[in-house]
This record gives sequence, structure tokens and C-alpha cells, in this order.
Amino acid sequence: MWKFHRICAANISLENNCTTAKRLNPTKTLSDGICFTNTPLVNDKVYEIQVDELVTYWSETLDLGVTTNIPSDLTEIRWGKSLKESWILGCNSLYKNGEEIGSYSLNLDKLQVGDKLGIMKASDSTLHFYLNGIDHGKAFSNLPEVVYGVVDLLEDCCQVSISNTGAGAGAQVAIKKAHTLCGRPADWNVQTVCEFIESIPNCAPYVEKFRSEQVNGAALLELDKKDLKEFFEMPLGLAVNVCSHLKKYEEKNK
Repeated sequence: MWKFHRICAANISLENNCTTAKRLNPTKTLSDGICFTNTPLVNDKVYEIQVDELVTYWSETLDLGVTTNIPSDLTEIRWGKSLKESWILGCNSLYKNGEEIGSYSLNLDKLQVGDKLGIMKASDSTLHFYLNGIDHGKAFSNLPEVVYGVVDLLEDCCQVSISNTGAGAGAQVAIKKAHTLCGRPADWNVQTVCEFIESIPNCAPYVEKFRSEQVNGAALLELDKKDLKEFFEMPLGLAVNVCSHLKKYEEKNK
């Protein structure tokens, strides 16, 4: 399961093991509520949050989108729409690199407590937004390969939590994702290796390490249980599972 990145705006408190983002002093401040996914988005996977708390003091609720910025590299984090190299939905307007470029069929300012909001970067490099499991269609196209999710709690929105049960389309996306892991592991690129690692139970927290080390399929095949345990700091049981899953893919695609 994904989490919020430990790097976030000054007015955000991350709770419940970084699965809940709470904006402090919601009736006194209306900004500094931006947070990010802890890993880049995996293609064809819905990343979903639930609106936990709202106030009726301001007017806007939250912005949602993606950015190429690595959260740990950012020095000032205030507004999602002002991020360079970003694609953001705010209210019902679409923003690219801080400039409004059009409108969208979903209005985020009409969110209510309990609503579930999702984003998905499709394998065709388009970005889709979901509300309560319903895909509202393509919002942006030609996205870069590596992007992080952005959630900006504004004005009336004071708390969101990660939803564990992707509604509706989530199950369909999971099936589609399972079919994308094909071909010889030696031919996998870094992105496919990351998808493979995330597909193994309890291994999602290690995906960012594989990505930062640029581990492609050929490099993955050179790793053994000892390497995974010592360099990637995996428990022995997970390291064994990775090697076992990799061997099955090798045998299947000889």
C-alpha cells in the first residue's frame, strides 16, 4: 500500500504511519497543505484518498495531480498549482506548470466528507481522475514516465486518508496490471522492475530504492538473496519471495 511522503508542507501533520494527512489550524491558514505520494505512480494503478474532514469557513477544498519533482529535492513547498513540471486539477480547472489550460468534468470544490478521490496514470501516458470509483476521463496527456502524486489540502479540506479499497475501477486496473508483466525479465526496463517488485506482497516500500538505483531486468537477475537482504535491507523472507517470483517469470518466458 502506498503512503504519503515524509516530505510535506509545514502545515501538514502526517499520522497513522503516513496514511493520514491533517492540515493544522484550518480556519486560520488556507495554504501550506501540500503532500506527495512516497513513490512515483505505477501505470494503470488507481491511487485513492478519502475526504475525512471539512470545515465551512473558506470556499475551495483540495487540488490533486502529479509532478516530476522528487519531494526530497524540494526546498519550498506551499502551493500545488505553483509547482513547476506539474499537472494539477484545482476546482474544475486544469493547470500545467502553474498555468490554467482548460476545464474538466469533475469539480473538486463540491467534495463531501466520505467521498473517495483517485488519480491514475495510464500506460498511454494520460492522467485520469476518479470520484467514488467513477473514471471522469482523460485530463492530461503526454505525461513523463516518472511522476509523483500531489495532494494539496486547501481552505475547507482539513484531513484526508489513504483508501485501502480502490472502488470500482480498482479491480479492473489490478487485472490489467497483472497482464503487463510479461516478456523476458532480462528485457525489463526500470519501470517494469518496479512494477514487478510492487506486485510482490509487502514489497511496495522497497520500490523507490530499486528506482533510485536504476535496477533494470538485467541487473535484477544478478541480485541474489544476500544482495537483497544487505543492500536493499529486505527481511530474509521477502528476499526469498522476490527470488522465487523472479524464477517463475524466467521459467514462464524462456
